[in-house]
Amino acid sequence: MEATAWKEDYCDEGLRYRLQVNDVDGRAAKKLFRVVSDWEESGSGWNPVSQTRVLLFSRDFRTEKEWLKWAKHFPYKLIELNRKGNPKSTKLGIDARNKKG
Repeated sequence: MEATAWKEDYCDEGLRYRLQVNDVDGRAAKKLFRVVSDWEESGSGWNPVSQTRVLLFSRDFRTEKEWLKWAKHFPYKLIELNRKGNPKSTKLGIDARNKKG
């Protein structure tokens, strides 16, 4: 599984982020739903070639620091996109845990 996140907009509570998780198979879905239990499911799709789901979630964070704290503990590969749709260089998800040193 791989996930992509982006800041959607500013809301009354702070920042709203979207999370798209690709290649979700039946076994991994249960663990994923536990990890994102405080997120709102906002869409889904099906990939007939790989027989996997695509899931979309949204959640509000008060600050960017709060978002980064959550994102660094995400147990899968996670890439955050900037406003132009390009990947940010911040290490998130499993990559944040695989730091050398």
